[in-house]
Amino acid sequence: MIKKFLPCILVTLTLYASQETFHVKEAEAVTYKVKVLTNNNEHNDGTAVALSRSGKLITAFHVIDDYKSIKLIANSGKEYNATIGKISVKNDLAFLHINVKDISYAHFTEQKKLGERVYVLSSDNLLLSANIAQLKATGIMLNLDTKSGTSGGGVFDKENKLIAILLREDILHDTSFAVSVSQLHSITEPYSVRIDKKSIALIKNYDTSYCHDKTELTIWNKLAKSHNLKVQELHALFLGLCIKVGHHDLTTDQAQLIFENSRKRVLRK
Repeated sequence: MIKKFLPCILVTLTLYASQETFHVKEAEAVTYKVKVLTNNNEHNDGTAVALSRSGKLITAFHVIDDYKSIKLIANSGKEYNATIGKISVKNDLAFLHINVKDISYAHFTEQKKLGERVYVLSSDNLLLSANIAQLKATGIMLNLDTKSGTSGGGVFDKENKLIAILLREDILHDTSFAVSVSQLHSITEPYSVRIDKKSIALIKNYDTSYCHDKTELTIWNKLAKSHNLKVQELHALFLGLCIKVGHHDLTTDQAQLIFENSRKRVLRK
């Protein structure tokens, strides 16, 4: 009887082993807590992922924006002073650098598929798993409700390959957006560009095409039926800003800045 069932047992064990290939320890080794002191002496927390042996890391730009100092804390508890490298305001990404010679770093892949099981590790070692709910041009939607401090964390596939960087909870209920590693090439702006963004009143750009985009409108029309007051507040703001830009009371960039700041405030309530 033992010989009869032995092949079945071996096949079962082999299949199980092939599925359980994600290793938390590997993710921990490349994940860092981000501690930011802003120019207003406020504290921001986030997560970063190491991309190279020599201390290059990636995080969400909104985590480190308006920084006075940035510290990174490894899983071992070791702390590093970090400097900011190039950024991408549009994709909400920023490179960080620490003075090291040899650290563990994530290997990434652009391969991903709808429904794929992925893993997110926050800087305080909260392991979350989710499925890719939607593939977008610049990233992925996850059926995942995130928490504060997770922004900038890595989204890993079952083989511990980095496929995206978690950015924010989306206004769609219980979903989150992560930007694909394919967008790392967009991180080309010096941090000084942020100062220029504050002078957007000088930019005479009144583009309202986003107000009439069919994809955007389809999403907003669905959200308009929601009983969630946060969603209703953001929808009302979207409609109002479209009118303001159309009347040239605000530039497109000013409207975008207002919406993004308001979105962060509303979702933190």
